[in-house]
Amino acid sequence: MIQKINDNIIVIGLDASSNVTIVIFQEGIIIVDTSLFPEKASKIRQFVENTIKKPILYVVNTHYHPDHCFGNAAFEDLQIISSAQTANNMTLMDQHYLENLPKIEKIVVPQVTFVEEWMDKRVLVKLVGGHTPDSSIVYVPSQKLLIAGDLIFNNLHAEIVPDSDLNQWLQVLESLKKYKIQYVVPGHGPVSGESCIEEMKKYLLKILRMIEGKITYKDLLNDPNFEKRKFPELFSWAIDNLLKQRVK
Repeated sequence: MIQKINDNIIVIGLDASSNVTIVIFQEGIIIVDTSLFPEKASKIRQFVENTIKKPILYVVNTHYHPDHCFGNAAFEDLQIISSAQTANNMTLMDQHYLENLPKIEKIVVPQVTFVEEWMDKRVLVKLVGGHTPDSSIVYVPSQKLLIAGDLIFNNLHAEIVPDSDLNQWLQVLESLKKYKIQYVVPGHGPVSGESCIEEMKKYLLKILRMIEGKITYKDLLNDPNFEKRKFPELFSWAIDNLLKQRVK
C-alpha cells in the first residue's frame, strides 16, 4: 500500500511488512529501508523513477534485519548508507542464517558506513541501539519526520529479538523527545504522530515489568495498548526471547 503523507513523504508498506520511506527533496530523493524482497524494491525504484522523476540521492538501512535491507540488491549501483555495525552484521549472514528466509541471489552491503552518526544538510542518521545493537533512526528536520525503524511498531506487537535490549530501547524512545516531530514512520504499521512513541514506551515498560515479576500476564491482557495490537504470535516469541536472555 502506498501512503502519501504529504507532498514530500511517501511510505510503502502493508500490515506486518516493513515500511519503505521515500522522502522527496528539491534536488532528489532518499529511500529508507528496502524491504525483504529485491523484486518489491525494484518496483519501488521504478515507481520513483517513473512517477517522481527525480534522482535517488542515496538509500539508508536502519538495521540489519533482512526485511529492511535485502531489497538493497535493487539499488546496488547507488550509495547505500548504514552504521558500520549494520554493514558488518550483513557480512556475517551465513547459510544457516539464510535457510529459513526467501532465497536471495546477493546480499548487498552498504558501502558508506558511520560509527555514531552520519548527516548532510537534509538528514541525520544516528546509531541508537535498543531493538538491535545496530538500530539507527533517520531524522529529517525540514519535514519534522522521524523514521524509527523497528524501534517502533505501531498497532502491531513488537519484534523483540535475542539481541534486543529493553532498557536501552526505553532510553532511546525517551531521548526522541528532543526532536521536533510531526510524523513518525514506524518499522511496521501505519504512520503516526509522536503519540506512538509514548505508546511504544508503555508497551515495552509493561513487558519489562512482567518479566521482572512485578505484574502478571493477565495485567497485560487487560491493557488496551496490548489488546489492540495485531499478530499476538510476535508477543509470544518476544517473551520467549526475553526469558532466554534472563537464563543466560
